[in-house]
Amino acid sequence: MPSMEPPQTFVSRARIAVQRLLQRMKEAAPTSARDTLVAALCDGLRSIPVPLVGSFLARLVEDSLKPEHDGPDLDDVVRLLEDMQESDSHFIEGFRRLGADVEELQRDLDAIRETQVGAEFRLARTTVEPRWPAFDNRVAALLVNRGGGLVVLDEVHLDVEGWSPLTRVDLSVPAAPLAVIRLKVTLDTGTPTYPLFALNGEAPHQFAQGLGAERLEIDLDSRRNARYRLRLRLAYYDERADRSRELVWPEPGEPPIELDFAWAPGWGRAMDLLETPAVFRDLEDRLTAFATWLEHDGDASALPPGIPEYQARPGVFRDGFLRMIDTQIAGHPQASATLRALVGRLNAAASRHDDRND
Repeated sequence: MPSMEPPQTFVSRARIAVQRLLQRMKEAAPTSARDTLVAALCDGLRSIPVPLVGSFLARLVEDSLKPEHDGPDLDDVVRLLEDMQESDSHFIEGFRRLGADVEELQRDLDAIRETQVGAEFRLARTTVEPRWPAFDNRVAALLVNRGGGLVVLDEVHLDVEGWSPLTRVDLSVPAAPLAVIRLKVTLDTGTPTYPLFALNGEAPHQFAQGLGAERLEIDLDSRRNARYRLRLRLAYYDERADRSRELVWPEPGEPPIELDFAWAPGWGRAMDLLETPAVFRDLEDRLTAFATWLEHDGDASALPPGIPEYQARPGVFRDGFLRMIDTQIAGHPQASATLRALVGRLNAAASRHDDRND
């Protein structure tokens, strides 16, 4: 499992937060009015997860706009904030140039932490929902700070502890329209860790004492037909202790989450297949059995595994199933001659089956 990052001082935390804020301001600048940018800058500075630092910088920006101010103007403040991003020492020097007493600020922060109850960051109501292939598989939890102080959730890492190929193909097709997928993480067997906040453009989240909770939902799909063994690592900053920590679920020593991602061509689940010969042998066996079932007017209880009854009976779903076999399975570049020949046999068997049952 990847190691934790080293503890960060209040200077490091503040510098990183200002750096992210300035980047967002630059991206918004071309399409935003000056007043809007200033308001966003002040709000962003106040939300810096270090007591006193953000409020000091926000007040400095607001004062720079007053006609009677005798300090640096707004452009000078922003320019100095940009210069302060080079290193912690640059941040401290810039903070002093803006009029802050850094040593006194550190003493104030120590005093604040001494009055706080320790943070107790927890995952509650953790759930694993195997929903593939109709929807992405989902892992969800409630994030709660049950203690005191401030917790800043910097990143949620999804670690892949192992995987194994799935050669059994999901032969179901939709009985209803597909859901719209808004956020997803796409797994691949070659990637061991996924920084989910970074991949989804998500900023850090703050959890103050007793100020609510947030629901975390992670939807996952896969480029490969595999069973993954997964574990979550939540990298967060404990403001009272002034250090970075990690919350792991399932806990170390507990079995990891296991989620299956079978190839499901009927659901538009395109994949780079693992163990392709075994995948297509499984398809040949089951589709041959299905053709035999149609030819002999089989009973529903004797359907080959993985073929729902609604796809075997005459109607639009069976027609769609046969089209999927033709285009997505037999039409696959690695499909065997046996599979391609099965299309004609299945269509003929289905037609004769319908004639006998009219």
